[in-house]
Amino acid sequence: MGYFKNIADSVSTLITGMKVTMGYFVRPREHVTLQYPDEQWPNPKRKIGVGELDSYNVIRSKLHVDIDDCIGCKKCERACPVDCITIDTLKADKGEDIGTTKNGTQKRLLVTRFTIDMTECMYCDLCTFPCPEDCIYMTPDYRFERGDNQKTEISTVDRWRNRQNLIYEYATVPPEEVERRKEAIEAEQAAKLAAAEKAKAAAEKKAAEAKPAEKENPDKPEPGEE
Repeated sequence: MGYFKNIADSVSTLITGMKVTMGYFVRPREHVTLQYPDEQWPNPKRKIGVGELDSYNVIRSKLHVDIDDCIGCKKCERACPVDCITIDTLKADKGEDIGTTKNGTQKRLLVTRFTIDMTECMYCDLCTFPCPEDCIYMTPDYRFERGDNQKTEISTVDRWRNRQNLIYEYATVPPEEVERRKEAIEAEQAAKLAAAEKAKAAAEKKAAEAKPAEKENPDKPEPGEE
């Protein structure tokens, strides 16, 4: 009895499987996987998170920075709970005009490094709120396989395997310009240190020259002690 039952179950399972298989021939578009990136699902329309729903991002997928509007205040870096944002700045030269933001704020610091490590990002959106210039924000772009500031000659598989391809650099200051400014700052600090040491040595010399004069008249009464 069990023998025939096993045969019946096998036939029934075969028929069920063939029904699924035949569905691919009859209704192929209902079963074929979406052919990404040539085909893409539309972004969800629902709003998520907190804040004003009319202006809130539909989906949190990727951080973006309008580096020309960044003033280097580092508020977003301090707000990040996982330290995935790294910012380095240098003071602008005296009287140098390095531009203004879209809000009309005069920039005082040159942003030499603005790095976002998307492998560490937790998509909390906390970094976008303290920015006084609204230059950092979440975008609905979920495609991490390619970016304007990334190399495009490597394959998609290699890009995903290489963590460095998910670290985005936004600063546009050339490395040689950064080195020139650092050398100028170091030279200025060295000059100030040398001037301070020279002044200290002059003060010590003056104090040493005043001591023998005091020893020449040890019994000379002080003013008001006659």
